[in-house]
Amino acid sequence: MQTNLTCLALALAWAATSSARAQAPEPLEAEPPEDAAPAEPEPELVEAEAEPVRAPEPQRAPLVVPDPPELSCAARAHEVARPSVVRVRSGRTWGAGFLYHSRRHVVTAFSIIRLGQGTSVIAADGERREARVVLREESLDLVVLELDRPLDARPLEPAPEASATVGREAVAMGHPFDGAARLLGDRGEGLLRWSVASGHVAAVNEAAIQADVPLTEGHAGGPFLDCEGRVLGMITGVGILGADIGLVARTTRIDATIDGAIGEPGEYLGDLRPQLGLGGAMFVDQSGSVALGLYGTLGAVLFDRVSLMTRVGLFFGGVDSPVGDVLSRNRQLLRIESLLGYRFFVDVLGFTTLYVVPAAGITVLHDRLSERRAMVTPGCTPGADMSCISFEETVNEEWLVRPSIGLSFLFGGTIEIGYTLEIGLDTDPVLTYHVVRLGLLF
Repeated sequence: MQTNLTCLALALAWAATSSARAQAPEPLEAEPPEDAAPAEPEPELVEAEAEPVRAPEPQRAPLVVPDPPELSCAARAHEVARPSVVRVRSGRTWGAGFLYHSRRHVVTAFSIIRLGQGTSVIAADGERREARVVLREESLDLVVLELDRPLDARPLEPAPEASATVGREAVAMGHPFDGAARLLGDRGEGLLRWSVASGHVAAVNEAAIQADVPLTEGHAGGPFLDCEGRVLGMITGVGILGADIGLVARTTRIDATIDGAIGEPGEYLGDLRPQLGLGGAMFVDQSGSVALGLYGTLGAVLFDRVSLMTRVGLFFGGVDSPVGDVLSRNRQLLRIESLLGYRFFVDVLGFTTLYVVPAAGITVLHDRLSERRAMVTPGCTPGADMSCISFEETVNEEWLVRPSIGLSFLFGGTIEIGYTLEIGLDTDPVLTYHVVRLGLLF
């Protein structure tokens, strides 16, 4: 029992000693005296202070340059075909065309040059060329022009048959408003000359393509292209049915015309076209008396150059004031003028057409002059119920034929201002008569 108590006491004493040691503070290091020299740093510490450790720089992602956006169908076609597309002008009519098969041949619409007024072609760089028709196929509204000298551009190539598939994207090129940019001044610089319209092939047959493309009159004769700038056909002038649809003569038909399988070779000068007209005129005779009247015109134009015009007019007046015993005078003049002329074409600043038409021919006149005179009855004694004055009416009629020369000015081919000089070989001495007229031709 005593032994056990002794062991317990020793165990408690050992536990108390261990706890006291754990709570005792650690001894502080003695500070060096003030006059003591600083201790030399260890070599490892000095090297660590001279070259501090830096954090690694973050790695940059490589620069990725995006690919340029792919050009649209219209942009690709324009880039290829634009140097080879031209403007075509004939008189007051204008449209487009394109080089095909050679640098001297332009395909365009027959409806542009059908009046035979002479044709010029304006290239992409603004240079003008004179042209003449060498092939035509009127049923397709197609002509081939030959230039007086070649253009510095590459002829367009025909598109493969697979490109003329319904639903395929296509492009029409032309110019909508010829000369309109000049009316806008600086705002119109470089505008309104060319149009690039994209659409689709809507229907196809052996001769033509229906194009669902916004078109205007200025697209006539222009190319209908696939996205690579190759020719599907020519836009026909008469085939522009509305704002969003048109007809295109296929390249197979263009090639057949050029190869001589269809169409007519030779230069085209114009058609024989009838003309009608109405107007007013003033007739001045040798004494300066004036007669006014109306006239109608019936004529024809050959090749749009040679004109034969017959004008029939009825005039009233043209006599001096009554003198002496003449109480009244009345003149009726039936005038038939037939003149053969030649039209000289003048393009007025690209806005209108002016024809200068010298002519010569004959004039046939039926001149009817009636006079009412007062006469005193010889040997008559006047009374309350009787007058010695009587009235007499005399009529003088004659047919005359006189050579005539004329000069006319046609503005836009419709408004006519004309002058005719009659030479009175039936008079002695020879007198001249003058007719001035203003009218419209249809």
